[in-house]
Amino acid sequence: MAKKEKTPTWEIKDRVYLLKGGKTPLTYTIKSKNMYWFDEEAGYERELKYTLNQKTCFVDEFKGDARLGHIVFENGSLQVPKEKQTLQKLLSLYHPDLNKRYRVRCCKRSRRRT
Repeated sequence: MAKKEKTPTWEIKDRVYLLKGGKTPLTYTIKSKNMYWFDEEAGYERELKYTLNQKTCFVDEFKGDARLGHIVFENGSLQVPKEKQTLQKLLSLYHPDLNKRYRVRCCKRSRRRT
């Protein structure tokens, strides 16, 4: 009996994204439409778009009309609650600016009061 390799599971949690280079402008907007990601299983590029009323960021899986959302960093960071899974997956897995203009904060630092 052959063992199946486990694929990493997506953890549902709050995530924080930080602009690279220590930048902290009041607001900084990144692309939320006209992006493409190459799907190796399908063998073609799929269009990405962040919307407020869809369950996926892949345009070919949309159902009905789509309301475009904006991706805005404030003071160099973007805090995304666990309830916004579509935005988290777009930013963590598919966005072309990942690790170029922004990064995912790896872990929460404990704050100690002295």
